[in-house]
Amino acid sequence: MTRTWSGALGGMILLSAGWLTSRALAADPAPAAAPAAVSTSATYTIDPAKSSLYVQVFKDPSTLGAGLSHDHVVAATAWSGKVTWDTANVAACKISITVPTSGLVNDETSLRQKVGYTVMLDDGDRAEVKEHMLGSDQLGASSYPNITFASTSCSAPGTVTGTMSLHGVGKTVSAPFTITADGANFTAKGTWKVKLSDFGVQPFSALFGQLKNLDEMKFTIDARGFVK
Repeated sequence: MTRTWSGALGGMILLSAGWLTSRALAADPAPAAAPAAVSTSATYTIDPAKSSLYVQVFKDPSTLGAGLSHDHVVAATAWSGKVTWDTANVAACKISITVPTSGLVNDETSLRQKVGYTVMLDDGDRAEVKEHMLGSDQLGASSYPNITFASTSCSAPGTVTGTMSLHGVGKTVSAPFTITADGANFTAKGTWKVKLSDFGVQPFSALFGQLKNLDEMKFTIDARGFVK
């Protein structure tokens, strides 16, 4: 009787252990593999009518004639660009932008108000500023009709590095952007700063330096594109 009870007890223990093991395996399945990133690779054409690109140029407040000068804002018109963007492989990006200097518009009242300037310029002042801006010692529009950007690398979530060319000189720039893309539409918003002297151009100066612009300029872009 004792041996029979012991054998039965051992069988029950083995059966119980097997049941518990089976239940444990059923309760704790192996973790599933993470789903692969969904690719939405596409090439988008920037729509300038629904986008904005402008640069702010600031006066040097340390000069004696600073009270007679102004900060400026210059908008790009008729510009163009293409963006190839893959949400699953950001490093494969391709971005190109071309801004004709002939299409630059300076100091429109609406844009000056948008960036927070409180003093507006009349048409005569705007025309004089534009003449200086496009002159040979500044943008040199007659010799260098375009300002361009071509990406060289991108990294997540949206840092773009590339070559910006102005006045015939290329300079590497890098900036973070907020980017969304869904395979049909694309948006990118960002700002970056460059020094005019990096492109071989000295900031505008007049009256023997009593009126002068700062070297650093601030670019702002809100680009919206679509797949054609």
